[in-house]
Amino acid sequence: MSAALDDSFEKHAIGQSVTRAEDPRLLQGLGKFTDDIDLDGQAYAYVFRSPYAHAKIIRLDVSAAESAPGVLTVMTAAELESAGVKPLPCALPVKNRDGSPMIKPPRPSLAVDRIRFMGEAVAMVVAETLSQARDASELIEFEVEELGSVTDCVAAA
Repeated sequence: MSAALDDSFEKHAIGQSVTRAEDPRLLQGLGKFTDDIDLDGQAYAYVFRSPYAHAKIIRLDVSAAESAPGVLTVMTAAELESAGVKPLPCALPVKNRDGSPMIKPPRPSLAVDRIRFMGEAVAMVVAETLSQARDASELIEFEVEELGSVTDCVAAA
């Protein structure tokens, strides 16, 4: 191994200490986070997420959440679609091995008709305070037909 390559390896080897510029401010409580922002008239969002890994959505009723104290709006996939919000774009310029374009299925911001993974966003409650948004999300009526899920890589293949 050349001396230059050896020096580089020693300088950047796995397991070696790396100076982190952010540590002093984080360790001293001086970090700035989005949760620290508090503006006049600020609204807060809380995402209602699926507790199911795979399910067909039978009913999603957000009317009680919409009328809860402090709630400004409750968004579902239907509201986003009616407002013209498109699925999240995939901008990766990746191609398949044979050169054909990568398959890019639609990725809606909120679940449409079916839950595809545990924790998938189903609705979003926007309210005057985070507590109001969280409390209102507990009023959402969510009925599903649970479908089978596969958690083993070999079985999934």
